[in-house]
Amino acid sequence: MTMRAIPEEFTTLLSDLEYFLCDGLKGEHLSKKAKEKKDAFIKRIKEVKLGFPHDFKDKSGDDSDDDEEVDSNNDGGSLQSERADKDEEAFEGAHQSPPVAAQDLTSVFKAGYLEKRRKDHSFFGTEWQKRWCALSHHTFYYYGNEKDKQQKGEFSIDGYTVKMNSTLRKDSKRDCCFEITAPDKRVYQFCASSLREAEEWVKQIDFVLRDMTGIIPEDEEEDQEVYDDVGPIEDVVESELIDEDIYEELPEEDTPTPAKPPPKLEPASKPASPASVDKSTDYPNFYQGLWDCAGDHPDELSFKRGDAIYILSKEYQGFGWWVGEKNGTIGIVPKDFLLELYAL
Repeated sequence: MTMRAIPEEFTTLLSDLEYFLCDGLKGEHLSKKAKEKKDAFIKRIKEVKLGFPHDFKDKSGDDSDDDEEVDSNNDGGSLQSERADKDEEAFEGAHQSPPVAAQDLTSVFKAGYLEKRRKDHSFFGTEWQKRWCALSHHTFYYYGNEKDKQQKGEFSIDGYTVKMNSTLRKDSKRDCCFEITAPDKRVYQFCASSLREAEEWVKQIDFVLRDMTGIIPEDEEEDQEVYDDVGPIEDVVESELIDEDIYEELPEEDTPTPAKPPPKLEPASKPASPASVDKSTDYPNFYQGLWDCAGDHPDELSFKRGDAIYILSKEYQGFGWWVGEKNGTIGIVPKDFLLELYAL
């Protein structure tokens, strides 16, 4: 009498159940009674598998390599879960890109380990799988680890949006989750190791998406304007490269007149920086010229707008003057002509 073969879905279910009982509950604190029931179920599953060696031998032989790979990556997944991911993408009409090694990716904006949520997760399957992810050009790749020769999957982020989502998990990592979504397309959900790391991923993906649509983030524009601000104040106002609100407390065109130098001022060559102060890190005493200033006397320091000046002393502040140094030359400078160089 020929024994009827067990349907593959049952062998898969039994294997997933065995995995859950053996490994999925490994870190759980079970009561003595619950442990006894768990061990009893495991024993019964092994007995059933021994009773059908042909069905489970073929399946275990097919899965062995992939299970070892998953365990080495601490994924807690299975061959069935990987097949499910591939089947989902094929069903949705996604085209698998040519195999590419993780180390061969170019123009990588962001890369690192994330937990990827399976779309078809069940009670017996692992919901979150550890994946090495990389955003290269406009494509999001995910691998078993950073040394894989072929991706487990990928998708183009064109048409997607990215945002944080704290409702995907209920554990301590709930604030570290984000998702990449698009209308009528598969939703991809990930969990980072920390909130800061998740925000970095969201920021980088959003930057690439904005670049694809021609929208440059506002902060990038503002940063660029800072470097363009190199001309005289009149030219800057005319070209509208600098926000006029910066100078709202000062006359728009009138340059302040330097105060009269204090009486009996020490010669410019005598002031010196205290030996105990490290100029390279003394950021509060670095200023920059707000306007061009030409010294009328030998002890006055001449400078251009934007020049960096290190302030040695403010003892003549009551007269409107400080003692500064520029390129090794020391002299007095009108303090109203200066602006802090570093924003602390």
